[in-house]
Amino acid sequence: MNLGSLIAAAAYKELVNVDLPQRGSNQHEINGVQALREFFDTAETVKGPIWWHFFSDDAEPLRENGDFTFYDARQRHPTRTEWRLYYSGDFLTAADEGDVLVLIRTKAPSQGLHALVFRRDSAWLRSAERLFGVTNLNPANFEVFSQESLNATDLGLVGTTILEELGFGDLIPAAADDSELVLKRFDGKFPITRHMSEFAREQVGTVNPADPDATLVAWLQREEQLFRALERSVVETKVRQGFETVDEFIAFSLSVQNRRKSRMGYSLQNNLAALFDQHKIRYQSQAQTEGKNKPDFLFPGSKEYHDEKFSADLLVMLGAKSSLKERWRQILTEARRIQTKHLCTLEPGISSDQTTEMRVHSVQLVIPLAFHETYREAQRREIWSVAAFVEFVKRKQA
Repeated sequence: MNLGSLIAAAAYKELVNVDLPQRGSNQHEINGVQALREFFDTAETVKGPIWWHFFSDDAEPLRENGDFTFYDARQRHPTRTEWRLYYSGDFLTAADEGDVLVLIRTKAPSQGLHALVFRRDSAWLRSAERLFGVTNLNPANFEVFSQESLNATDLGLVGTTILEELGFGDLIPAAADDSELVLKRFDGKFPITRHMSEFAREQVGTVNPADPDATLVAWLQREEQLFRALERSVVETKVRQGFETVDEFIAFSLSVQNRRKSRMGYSLQNNLAALFDQHKIRYQSQAQTEGKNKPDFLFPGSKEYHDEKFSADLLVMLGAKSSLKERWRQILTEARRIQTKHLCTLEPGISSDQTTEMRVHSVQLVIPLAFHETYREAQRREIWSVAAFVEFVKRKQA
């Protein structure tokens, strides 16, 4: 699946003062230039709704709806044109000069115009650059991605994860073959996550044990595809049946969202366990350490951990969280005998400030290699691959 199969067009530029309300602009307008005529694929006035999104490392994403008009301000002039993009609302007052604006036209059935604003030098911006396959998204004037470049951008697990983070997970379609496959296997019901993980690994088939990173990503990506296909079928069936009350609809909607949020975390844990089994590593899942603390993985296990004669240097713990935010701190108290805590995540492009703070607290990040490119070079030098962690534990258990 490529990016061009999900979006109709994308354009991008670095914001300057003249683009920002109450800075260099007294209007809610952005100069249209020829590139936006190509983006909208028209020489006529275009109107419609616009969905704003603002991404900054130090705050939760902001969202707001408004309206836009793309028009020629000199339409009546016999020879000159001056295209402008007018928008309602004050959303861009949150932006600063140097931030990046990405305009996206999505395809049917959720067709619409989205304006994504990324804080300059942010982890979010690096993730967006990875998504679109470019080294920078900050030209002085609008540039439009060609359809060829969008079609050539394969999403994979990293791309779909970034789309989910950006709030565009619903754009990702489910394959018809996968729908038939999961409906036949699970009879139109959600299985426990362990069974879905097992089924995904069966579908992947033979893997290369010498490449734990590629193996883990292949398993996770296949499970994501199968889950999405099953979810689409289950939800569509329920929608066709209808809801008797508003409360019933809200409860169902919340259950869908909560399942999505928790499923990937369990999927990561399930497939890491299978990977450790493949490499004959001794471990225990959810083993109790102190009080009610239960690390996701304890190596070699609770018996050794609670044996004071067993060297603490030979103990390892690993937390597994598909996304972090501030939840990474939860692992700090999970195993007092183990000074360095290892943490595996699928979150793309964590900010430098956050990874620095993790290092101060002796947290070693373990991230599949495919996600490393969403991090700064200095960060990548300190992040471990899954293969590096596997070899580290093997040496401890040799």
